[in-house]
Amino acid sequence: MEFKCILYKKEGGKATITLNRPRSLNALNREIIDELFTALREATADPEVKVLILTGAGRAFCFGADVSEFRHQMEPGDSAPAYLLLMKIQEIIRLLIASPKPVIAALNGFATGLGLDLALACDLRIAAERAKLAEAFISMGLVPDGGGTFFLPRLVGLAKAAEMIFTGEPMSATEAERIGLLNRVVPIEELPKAVNILADKLIKSPSLALSLAKRALWKNLEGSLESALEEEARNQKVCLASEDHREAVRAFLEKRDPRFRGN
Repeated sequence: MEFKCILYKKEGGKATITLNRPRSLNALNREIIDELFTALREATADPEVKVLILTGAGRAFCFGADVSEFRHQMEPGDSAPAYLLLMKIQEIIRLLIASPKPVIAALNGFATGLGLDLALACDLRIAAERAKLAEAFISMGLVPDGGGTFFLPRLVGLAKAAEMIFTGEPMSATEAERIGLLNRVVPIEELPKAVNILADKLIKSPSLALSLAKRALWKNLEGSLESALEEEARNQKVCLASEDHREAVRAFLEKRDPRFRGN
């Protein structure tokens, strides 16, 4: 499928989706949202894709919603265009979490508002040193609407989440890594290499176990210890019966690298 506002590249088990409106700092308008939704569904359904990578072109990962697109459409009191945008964005957030495949956010620059929420819905985040992160909704008289109030307290605690949401002030990549918002920070020129090293490691891992582990991580955010243990037991039963597990045991005994096939 041809895209106008994103780039889609599939190579070596990786699907890389690049938000490609650099002049607008990859702000989310209706067209890029539709294309992102389509690309994520395509990558999730593709059996050749083992890992998804989400990044941006130019100076920004994503600067949030494209306010300029809706400025000319909204009469006083008419929030319908923006609300329709929100509903589609929330479907993308659900899609990122529900995908059985690991999703890596490669933050090449600014990630603000909905852009930050997109990154938070990914499983892993590697950022360039120049990246700035902010829940910038408050400056527009708005509240987070892409899951920020769900993700942030679980990642950084209630107090820091409240500070980020209430003030909207940008945070450096170094500080974001320190408080657990990012997995790793690297110089901008090393970002593609760092992301690919991680992605290649995941591709070599047993995809069945990865998908079950991801599902359990997200599901157990809301449950009790007992429900988490039950979920883990169900998943482990599936893994124990898998060919991937048998291959791992054979490889261990034969002192070689395992060759996983995802079944």
